[in-house]
Amino acid sequence: MRRAVLAVIAALLFAAPARAQENLQLFEQEIEAGLLYNFIKYIEWPPERAARPDVVVCLLGGDPFNGHLQPMAGRTVNQRSIEVRSLSGPQDIGACSLLYVHASEKPNWPQLQRRLAGRDVLTVSDIDAFAESGGMIEFTKVNDRIGVKFNIDAITAAHLTVQSRLMRLASTIHGGTGD
Repeated sequence: MRRAVLAVIAALLFAAPARAQENLQLFEQEIEAGLLYNFIKYIEWPPERAARPDVVVCLLGGDPFNGHLQPMAGRTVNQRSIEVRSLSGPQDIGACSLLYVHASEKPNWPQLQRRLAGRDVLTVSDIDAFAESGGMIEFTKVNDRIGVKFNIDAITAAHLTVQSRLMRLASTIHGGTGD
């Protein structure tokens, strides 16, 4: 299956480079959207947050998934309904279970991080060095492969727990709380 996908991608690259790049971007968006679903499935929130009837996935600064998260809206995970919201600003982050920080928000990350301190909100981004700067989960790209990096100290400080099956998918760092 993986070879077939790679063969299709390779054929597209040679046939129409601009179109292939566009298809590769769509493929990455789908993978990252699927990973977000797994994050909410295999991260454990404190009892107060876990008792809520829904999991709120928030997008701050835009939708880098080009709508690929929308099919997740209304589905359930761990007997909780998933809601996807686009935020107009950081004032609405309190309701979020997972906050995806768009790359356009990089200059605002230190201020946003202070606002999130002590809250049980899982932060995710593809901003370069996001995990090292105190973010919890960073999407990385090495040799055209999507990777995931966890900042264990930031996750623990938010009173969240990562199940071991999810830990196997990522590299981990300690520290980098951004202070």
